Order: sequence, then C-alpha cells, then structure tokens
Amino acid sequence: MAEMIRTFIAIELDDATRRAIGETQARLKRDRAAMGVRWVAPDNIHITLKFLGDVAAARMDELGDAVTHACAGITPFALTLAGIGAFPNTRRPNVVWVGASGDVAIAAQLAERIEDACAALGYAREDRAFTPHLTLGRVKREASPSARQAIGKLIEQAQVGKLGQLAVAHVSVMKSELRPGGSVYTRLNEIRLG
Repeated sequence: MAEMIRTFIAIELDDATRRAIGETQARLKRDRAAMGVRWVAPDNIHITLKFLGDVAAARMDELGDAVTHACAGITPFALTLAGIGAFPNTRRPNVVWVGASGDVAIAAQLAERIEDACAALGYAREDRAFTPHLTLGRVKREASPSARQAIGKLIEQAQVGKLGQLAVAHVSVMKSELRPGGSVYTRLNEIRLG
C-alpha cells in the first residue's frame, strides 16, 4: 500500500499575527453565541492556496518541483489581515473568517499558478474562486437556526481591526494529520517566491 499524505499548500502566518488572532478569538469566545463555533487553534491558522487531499508520498518531489516552478514568477508581496465575516454570509454562517487586503491580486495570481501546476499533475481543480482569508472557526453542524443567527449577529457587531501585516516570501507544502485532539499540520517543504 503506497503511503498517502493529506496535503495542502498554504501561506503560513508569523507569530505576531497568530497572537493577535488568538486574542481576537478569546474576545469573541466571551459571547455566548461563540459556543456554537468550533474554533481553529491559532497554530493551525493559515491562508490555503490549494487543498490537494491524499497525495502519494512518492509524488511529493514532483509536487515540490511543480510548486517551485509556479512560485518562480511571483515576487514577494504583502497582505494586511483585518476585519471579520462569514461564508456564505452572516445570515447563514458556516465559516467565520478574517479577511485579507493589500496585494490580493498577486495572491490570486499565485493561487492560480499553483492551481495550474497541480492540474498539470492530474489533481482536481478547485471550483470556487480563490478568496484569501483565515478561517477562525466553523459553525457546529448541530447549531440551531437561532444559534446561527446569534453567531451572525456576533460577527456583524465584532470590531476586528488590523491583526497583522503579512510579508509573503514563500509558500509551504503542508501535511495534515487528523488526530483525536484535532488536525495537526506539519510543514514538509518551504518554497521561496521569485
């Protein structure tokens, strides 16, 4: 049986941004509505460029080369992380996120190049357009309509200012392991931009 690695490609955060996110989550958690959300551990928060799912360990070098090639034409850029919202919207929130502004066009171009490189290797294309964001938490499946409404209201009223300025100089190929305590992410490869 070939070893499979649950893989995604991401922009990792710096420690200062992680701390700011942890503080924001702690502030939101003081509200009763926040009980309906499964919060992501700050250490696990990142900007996903491409989720691949199971990749054969034997194909990791090939994937690394493809991503390196995709990153070669993109110069380092900066994203400002600020503001809070929900997918699909605050009336029916499923995912609580922090937005990104700044060089989002470059981030989108990077995601598109990685998407193309992975598609050339036979990986499925993402059907949704790339929106750079940080997932803070996911609304629990069993949350009642009124609980969802309260979460939506909490998000609309939360004042989340600038959480950090992210200088993006590389992307990471990450491994995701599902453990009883939640997902554990490990960086397998760090690929420089430019």
